[in-house]
Amino acid sequence: MAQIGIFYGSSTGKTEAVAYQLKDAFDKAKPGLVDIANIGSTAPDQFLKYSYLICGIPTWNTGLLQDDWAFFLPKLEGANMEGKKVAIFGLGDQNGYGFNFLDAVGILADDLMDHGAELWGMWGVSDYQFNESRAQVENMFLGLGIDEDGQGEKTLTRLGTWVQQVVNQFEV
Repeated sequence: MAQIGIFYGSSTGKTEAVAYQLKDAFDKAKPGLVDIANIGSTAPDQFLKYSYLICGIPTWNTGLLQDDWAFFLPKLEGANMEGKKVAIFGLGDQNGYGFNFLDAVGILADDLMDHGAELWGMWGVSDYQFNESRAQVENMFLGLGIDEDGQGEKTLTRLGTWVQQVVNQFEV
């Protein structure tokens, strides 16, 4: 078993594709460090066996959780995630959905922190143009923001930078 579990939910395939790009970036930095799985086919015990978690989620519709995460999170009721380090990456469309850009990242972060998880992998908001986000705290997002629709050319660079940040913060 690898040290870090990457779990993603994806309805259109975009978040899945970014999750695998993220895995490739981790493999270049530290081979064998991560496992990857679709949260839609993951049991809570599989998720909770990792001390280090990376969660990928798109914001769906107008600020909602993606379906696989919406079905999975209630299964964590009563789970103790104290001591677990979590980093989140989220996909959104800042141009088309600027009033709820990356909201699912904020919803997921709140839920996991309510279970005692520690949140890492915060990301600056300065390179984005949006109106509101539940993922924003002051000048930071609660995770990496990816906009494949409006800034797809920045994805690989953002992933590479974020991987180094997360490796350092997780101390792995």
